[in-house]
Amino acid sequence: MATTTDPLLDQEDPQDGPEIRRQASHPLPQWSQTSLTSPQVEYYFSDENLPSDTHLLACCGGRDNLPVSISRICGFKKMRKYKKKVVVQALRKSTFLVVTEDGKQVSRKVALQGQCALDEGYFDDTEIAYDPRARVPAVLPVPLLPQEKKVYPVGMSKNMMKPTGFEKTYVEPPITPDEAKDEAAMYDPVKSFVERIEVAIQRFKKKRRMHEKYSHVFNKWMHFGGVETGPRMFGGLSRADMTNMDAEEIARATASHHVSWERNDTRFWTVDFVGVAEAFLSTYIAPQYSHNPEQVKSACQVLRSFYNYLLYHSVCPEFNDDLSRALYICDKAETELPQTYTAGLVLPGAFNTAASTIFGGSKAGLYTGDKEWAIRCKEEGVDLSELGVMDEEARITFRSGIAILGTDQQQDMLDTKAVKVLQDVSLCLCIDFIELPDELTREMYDRQNNFTTGKLKLEPLGKMVCRPWQVDDFSEYDLPLDKYPTGRPSDVEVDREFVFWVEESVLKECFLGMKLEASVLLVAE
Repeated sequence: MATTTDPLLDQEDPQDGPEIRRQASHPLPQWSQTSLTSPQVEYYFSDENLPSDTHLLACCGGRDNLPVSISRICGFKKMRKYKKKVVVQALRKSTFLVVTEDGKQVSRKVALQGQCALDEGYFDDTEIAYDPRARVPAVLPVPLLPQEKKVYPVGMSKNMMKPTGFEKTYVEPPITPDEAKDEAAMYDPVKSFVERIEVAIQRFKKKRRMHEKYSHVFNKWMHFGGVETGPRMFGGLSRADMTNMDAEEIARATASHHVSWERNDTRFWTVDFVGVAEAFLSTYIAPQYSHNPEQVKSACQVLRSFYNYLLYHSVCPEFNDDLSRALYICDKAETELPQTYTAGLVLPGAFNTAASTIFGGSKAGLYTGDKEWAIRCKEEGVDLSELGVMDEEARITFRSGIAILGTDQQQDMLDTKAVKVLQDVSLCLCIDFIELPDELTREMYDRQNNFTTGKLKLEPLGKMVCRPWQVDDFSEYDLPLDKYPTGRPSDVEVDREFVFWVEESVLKECFLGMKLEASVLLVAE
């Protein structure tokens, strides 16, 4: 008869192997070297200990005999002196226990029989030699303890998973009387705003876990708002140095953000929480993070958390109304910035792309799908939908839209040769109204798609009404107001209304008040 051997069992038994196995399984007594009055029996999985060991039962499930983490066992007081590697090697020699192949868990070879502390009535024993009040029964049902190590997201540690203070549900803790007294002195309205905000910034940072993603946004925001940010040079303080300092002195001594005293000059500087929030979110956060909604949410939460701190601690009560409006800006940006990015990906839509292709706009002459390299890429499954539109496909898309939504005059102009481009205008637009396609329009497009099944699928068109919008800047023009009411040159009338036909899926990504930079072709007969 052939026999097989387990290479794991052939390993040499460690020096402390018998002692480890005895503590982990067998109920053999061992007299303490420091006390001869009571024996210390070190056993865990034995029939004598396991039925009443609530903690170990919660690990193995009692009669279910679930594997128990060896790391957890190594954390027991009697087992801490042994290395895990030595424990695993010793337990593999046991005739009572079974170790998993990966060496991470251990269980009994024969499951526990009979009642245990997990069963109701286990402690209802009238023939006992001790006072029942000396033993507290388990609270049933006993939940099982996890035996596998908790897995954290990539790049995160256990400490990084703790609350940071930037959670949306975070609430500032109550202020003690001593803290209220200190803050009343630190944020006294008699002091200048520069003094108060500098102390508030440092105390805010001290009460938050500034992970890298929060610290980066906070420092950029402070610099954007006129607060100087930099390392503290030659300003190290020991605990002994700070013993006799009050809270305000400690905050100033440990500050890494400073506000120049020049900011007190109201002739050149003003406090504008709303303006800084709008400018920072639209010019820095939008280009950097708008493609990722979670990053936008984190960035907005940094601003929101600081504003709430200023309100809660009454740092600058004279600006409470501005802080409330700035909080509204953060809530608005959290939803609109990702939506603006998505809208930029889907605009101008298939219909306007087709019109640009036909009338020589920016999309004309871009189609390369008939090239040899493009054909090979298509065969390999590469998406080449952004390489322009075929002229034939563009004409079908454009003519279908005119036929379904156009007026009689526009339908008479379906011969595109009769249409002439008057002007190519680049301007900023603001969306005033969005009208989704009605049921009749959807029905007409369904009929049209029946004729182009498998070749071209057209989406029903809705309407997007826009008006010109000018970006405020510091440019100055010396122009007559009767000809230029806004005092600035413009290629189109300020009160002119533009109506664009756009696909329904694209319109759903837009919202009222959204600003666009567009190139518009003005055509006529």
